[in-house]
Amino acid sequence: MIEKLKLSMIFTSITLQNMTSKLWLFYIILALTITFPLSFAQHHSGQLAPPISFGEGEVTVSALLIPADFTPEKYSNANLKIRFFDPVTNVNIESVSYRVQIFYGTQLVANQMFFDKDGDLDIKIQPRSECQQAELWKCTKYYGDVDPIVPNALASTPSSIPVISGPVFVNSGQYTVKTDIIGAKNPKTQTTQDIHFETIVIIPNEQQFKITASGTEYSILAKNFQDPITELHYDESSQSIIFQMPFNWDHLEHTNFVKNYFEIPKNFLPFKNIDSFYGKVNNVLILPKDLHFDKYSDRNANIIHFMINNNELKQFKTSDSKINVVITPESQSSIVTEELLFDNGFKALASYDSRYSKSKDFVFSIVIFDSKGNTSADIRYGYGLMDPSGKETVAFGIALPNGIDTRILDAPVEGKYSMQIVLLGIGHDDFERPLFKKFELNMVKSEMSKS
Repeated sequence: MIEKLKLSMIFTSITLQNMTSKLWLFYIILALTITFPLSFAQHHSGQLAPPISFGEGEVTVSALLIPADFTPEKYSNANLKIRFFDPVTNVNIESVSYRVQIFYGTQLVANQMFFDKDGDLDIKIQPRSECQQAELWKCTKYYGDVDPIVPNALASTPSSIPVISGPVFVNSGQYTVKTDIIGAKNPKTQTTQDIHFETIVIIPNEQQFKITASGTEYSILAKNFQDPITELHYDESSQSIIFQMPFNWDHLEHTNFVKNYFEIPKNFLPFKNIDSFYGKVNNVLILPKDLHFDKYSDRNANIIHFMINNNELKQFKTSDSKINVVITPESQSSIVTEELLFDNGFKALASYDSRYSKSKDFVFSIVIFDSKGNTSADIRYGYGLMDPSGKETVAFGIALPNGIDTRILDAPVEGKYSMQIVLLGIGHDDFERPLFKKFELNMVKSEMSKS
């Protein structure tokens, strides 16, 4: 474990400016040899619990539901990933015994012990809505391999993922995941008492809306991570989607974010050649990072991701108990896409929003395709991003269940950035050698429409 921490420090100290592919190869081979267990949460999904003291440092738990827009109407199952790690070094704590309780409101719906060797617990959830019991947890069943050492615990391994089947994530709204760490170890510390964390998983509610463009009617599916939308329409003159939702400003301090997904049919002609949007909330411009147009996650629809955090919400407060949102295509796209071709026949489309803004960050997305042109499931990749001053951010071991990653990256200044992408392997199998591609990014001052 000490070697892993040292290796992490080596990674974060390397700069792309002085790094050749051979040097990357050397360090990544070291990482693969030492089994460096890193994972990173994706943008728009998951929640991090407040860190607490553990040994000489801090630890926390993250809860991530995949897919992030899960609803029982669309998907038959989901994966709940619970990670126990040091938030400073981003390194997992190993050999973890978990007690996981899931609540819907005050109702307990699941309660089970688990053990995971690398600290990255993966649970398959099979929602079942036919429970007739007053106490919902009595309908829940658990399947998997029993750990030979930890009493009553199901083991989570790459070859055996435990299953929770029952009235879990069957309704829209907020679920609370209570995670107790019963046992864990790092180089110096063995837990002497349970460590308790709480995280939130929100199952969105769905609404269907009809809009008309050039005399043709289209259906839009809205997924709302808070109260349902009260109105949605399409304005042909500005090509804008306009919607309204209720909001109690008295609860502003307790609202972490407002989030909606809109599934737009791929045959919706006004957005056919559109890549980026700008938005207004209560007639105030929002940040570029608050909108992301996803063309790859769904075969039949393009998805507009809309999310504003608590700090931004404070700017939009009015005397009305509602939020009015206008989302409009940019006349000239700010999205820059690089096609990356790798030696094994794989291809990646790396896209970034080139608008530099006061938030000092930007949306980056990557879609990785296999040699047959299909999105590459369970691909593992990494990246290095160097800003104009030479400061670098490096991340390895990023696992993509559907071959797609979207995240917000720091952009402290305008100017030219350098990025290198590395493909590491599929699932738990490594490529014969890591595969590299490098490209340049240019962040320019945002000039969004003020009209």
